Amino acid sequence: MKQPLLMFILTLFSLLFWGWLTDVLWLAGLLGLLLCGAYIKRGQYNFEYNAFYQIGNLCGLIIAAVFVFYWLDDNASKAILPSIRLLPLALLPLLLLQYLYKQHLVPSSALLFFQRKHVIQPTWFDVSVLFIFVCLLSAGATVHQGWVYFTGISALLLAFILVQQHYKQTRYVLLLIAIFLLAEVMGMGIVYGMQDLQMRLQAKMNAWLLSYNDGHQGSTAIGEVGRLQLSDSVLFRVKSEKKRSEPMLLLEGTYQRYRGQTWFGGGWKDINIPYIHERWQLYEGELGTSHLTFYQSFDGDKHVLALPMNTLAIAKLDVKSLSIRQGQRVEIQGLPPFAAYDVFYQDVHKFMLRGEVQRSDLDIPKNEKEAVAKVVAMLDLHEIKNKYGVEKVIKVLHQYFLQQYTYTTWLQISQQSAQTPLSSFLLEDKQGHCEYFASATVLLLRALGIPTRYAVGFSMSEYDADKDLYLVRGRDAHAWAVAKVDDTWINIDNTPPNWFSIENAKQSQFQGLWDWFSDIRFQFKKWRYGDSEIDKQWWYILLSILFGYLTIRVLRRVKTKQHADAKTVEKEAQDWLKIEQALAMVGLGRRNGETVQQWLVRIEAGKWYQLARLHDIQHYAAAGLSDVMQEEYQAYIQDIKVFCAQYKDRG
Repeated sequence: MKQPLLMFILTLFSLLFWGWLTDVLWLAGLLGLLLCGAYIKRGQYNFEYNAFYQIGNLCGLIIAAVFVFYWLDDNASKAILPSIRLLPLALLPLLLLQYLYKQHLVPSSALLFFQRKHVIQPTWFDVSVLFIFVCLLSAGATVHQGWVYFTGISALLLAFILVQQHYKQTRYVLLLIAIFLLAEVMGMGIVYGMQDLQMRLQAKMNAWLLSYNDGHQGSTAIGEVGRLQLSDSVLFRVKSEKKRSEPMLLLEGTYQRYRGQTWFGGGWKDINIPYIHERWQLYEGELGTSHLTFYQSFDGDKHVLALPMNTLAIAKLDVKSLSIRQGQRVEIQGLPPFAAYDVFYQDVHKFMLRGEVQRSDLDIPKNEKEAVAKVVAMLDLHEIKNKYGVEKVIKVLHQYFLQQYTYTTWLQISQQSAQTPLSSFLLEDKQGHCEYFASATVLLLRALGIPTRYAVGFSMSEYDADKDLYLVRGRDAHAWAVAKVDDTWINIDNTPPNWFSIENAKQSQFQGLWDWFSDIRFQFKKWRYGDSEIDKQWWYILLSILFGYLTIRVLRRVKTKQHADAKTVEKEAQDWLKIEQALAMVGLGRRNGETVQQWLVRIEAGKWYQLARLHDIQHYAAAGLSDVMQEEYQAYIQDIKVFCAQYKDRG
């Protein structure tokens, strides 16, 4: 059995092995049939050199299309691994061309896109070797890595070694096989051992961290919301039953203890939410009087949802689990790449918070007490509370912050004061971003004996009339206070209302372009994970037509030399003969047994040294001269004719 057939069989098995591990065995079978057809027709075509470039372009087009598909489906970082899994599909066209080509090789420049213009004499190689490696690499980029993968890759690599050895030096080959298998077994043991050790250490570290904190957004430092506000990216979209006349606050979580510019959560136990009647039922009872539809992409293993106050139930959210963690944070695990879920809630100004009022709801740090007491005394808040009640206190505080303080971006807060940043905000700077207004409000109300918590989330106000959707961006991140008044919790937002326009003014001049790209990704995901099978079929048809059109355009440029080869070779031979005859007539002829390079060096024709390389390509390279090199070759001929004429006249 000849080596080319052995290599073909090995290549075919590598392809099927890849399809098996990546769960696309049907696709691998179809590609295998194409390989068999190309192998049967092997060596029957003599393609032009440019044909390899066109097929190389097609390979690049395939992998680009795969990457863009997964990038639109999720994000760039998550698109890399799925793209690697489909690399054999992208490399297959070049392998088919190699089987059909009479030389059974392809130029390396077909894949080196950026070096094509600099290639004078191409390097030819067997792409089936690269294809086997790619199949094994892509098969390894799956979750099925284990004894099956290691055994399969060992067998295929050893078969490759045997094919290359031509059964020579059998003893050394068998020894090499034994060493290779031993290395594979030891390597597997090390890999699995390291994975087990990593999992154990990670579990212990998480347990240690959870003893002090909840491990996932159990605290938030002043500045975190401000940093998020630097982003103009659309984080999620919301469809509302009606257009709202004022911004809507979407809560991510509340915090109780303030220490060193950081807010920490409380000590409540997590509550696992049951999945009842195809929805996550956060509170028992009815669904609620209002509902919103959220369109959101997810990344990572966990995510905290930003939800309206008094959210009662969530439907159409396909996740592994949903729990309410300390601080009212609704956390989901087992995330889909994208979800369109319905949120049912009570649209009222008073809302519920789980957990009883705790001592930490009235806690004021020692280093902030002096500044807080000064503001309370200056506004006479105790007297106002005793005479007019808590609601009057809230109004007075709101007017005070609105008239005496200004909103600025988070980076502009002064850090030069000897006081704490929050005390400096209250007594000196009197300017800051929403986190300072919210923190100050919480501590001032606590000084009056009013249970209050620090809340973070988003302010939803930007409405896209064309899409009938609200857009929630990073710059919409917000912080405010929630206080318990008359046995119910209410929102208290003392940040000046012009904060959104100030943040909005910082947007990039290319914001419209980024939003356009963001909308394309959103529409793609909405279709990709939507429920309409008809829409999906139309999208697949349109995308297939587009890809087919581009593929046909590339393949139409693939041409064979066929009958033109004999004429071209004959003309090139005549041209070279004319060069030698012209130089011989002026006494600079080529001697017997003298190479072209030796000849040109002897007659000191350094400016024609490139001619020697073109001559080698013309006579020994499988593809011959390219169009560009052919033009250069003819220019040398004319140059030599002129030289010979001048040399003869001087003689």
